[in-house]
Amino acid sequence: MNIGKCPKCEKQLTSVSIETMDVKQGFQSAYKGVSYLCPFCNSILSVGLDPIALNADMINGVVKALKSR
Repeated sequence: MNIGKCPKCEKQLTSVSIETMDVKQGFQSAYKGVSYLCPFCNSILSVGLDPIALNADMINGVVKALKSR
């Protein structure tokens, strides 16, 4: 049973919405990220690296390195 609440609207969360975003280091985009939002009031609950994009970047890097051999 999920009893977590949004810290802003205090509604019980059974799911979250996500939006993609760039994670920047200085003025340059470093990674693809996601923000996790309350589905009721759209407050940002957390931000992190996009695990799917990170995995794809890692695979592409390995394939590129293997092809250059």
